[in-house]
Amino acid sequence: MNKAFRASGLRSSTSSEPAGYFGIMSQQVKQIAVTCGGFSGEAEISRKSAAMVVKHMDHSRFMPTLVHIEPDGWFAEPEPGQRHPMDAGAFTWTDGEGVVHGFDAVFEMVHGTPGEDGRLSAYFELLGMPYTASSPRTLAIGHHKAWTTALLSSMGLPVAPSRIFHRDVLDRLEEIAPELAADFGFPCFVKACESGSSIGVTRVEHASEFQAAFEAGFEASEAVMVEGFLDGREFTCGVIPSSPGGAPRFLPVTEIITDNAFFDYAAKYEGKSREVTPADLDAAMTRRIQALSVQVYQDLDCRGMARVDFINHNGTPHIVEVNTVPGFSEMSVIPQQAREVGLSPTELISLLIDDALARG
Repeated sequence: MNKAFRASGLRSSTSSEPAGYFGIMSQQVKQIAVTCGGFSGEAEISRKSAAMVVKHMDHSRFMPTLVHIEPDGWFAEPEPGQRHPMDAGAFTWTDGEGVVHGFDAVFEMVHGTPGEDGRLSAYFELLGMPYTASSPRTLAIGHHKAWTTALLSSMGLPVAPSRIFHRDVLDRLEEIAPELAADFGFPCFVKACESGSSIGVTRVEHASEFQAAFEAGFEASEAVMVEGFLDGREFTCGVIPSSPGGAPRFLPVTEIITDNAFFDYAAKYEGKSREVTPADLDAAMTRRIQALSVQVYQDLDCRGMARVDFINHNGTPHIVEVNTVPGFSEMSVIPQQAREVGLSPTELISLLIDDALARG
């Protein structure tokens, strides 16, 4: 079959045959759009994640095409260096011979906006296109740190104390700085609400640092939160489907060890951290973190893969962040965790695509 499905602006026909865990859902090779890029500071990480997906995808079952979502337009890259404008109305692209190419499903790898905030998923919902990420509602909540924390807190789950602020706070920051210091103490964190990879996140050690921290946060987001400091070891746990369309299953717990002030961008993506998988934890704490991860996944109605970050504060694992479109580069945590339970990147990618197709 050709590199890309030769369609007339519609997805290729698919079989309705049921699939096993890694079963073939149909004998026809599926055309998979792997989205990458986006409009945030995580665009480059997104491209690395997408390249990993393309590299490890089972090409006997799926034929991937990179789809770049960029501020200056959407482009299909069926081969390295080729760029064809996408028809955003139908999510198709046309080659030099005038042939229109469509897709069977989308593997979403746009971290940040417009992927992780739910905008792309809403678009695919309208098209009726299967995709590997969570619903638009779940993504929108998960992408907003303050909303996620407030919702989890309302469910009785352990989180750090926090408050949300908008840009008008800059006009009265000097006035309320003593109040913030009294409420949260030092150190504390000022975080951009709608950014990932610790972009716009500042550890604050003194009231005099609030001004610069808030300004950095507002450069990355329209809302900023102040969050209390949690002292303890950092852990993260991935959750994936147990089978296509099946119940969620937890992965092994990973400990994040870094000499940086916190698990920031450099620690995540520039090799300034060490991940230990499985984490050196007793069985009871491991089970607790894994159970909490699945509970968060279910309570937020996540789909596909997700990752829940924790700090074990005073013997209780507190939820720090929920990553609904987690990194999938060669350095990323979820591929490490999957390998520990015998899932290769290729098998995990196949599972996630089959799950998207099973959910329709």
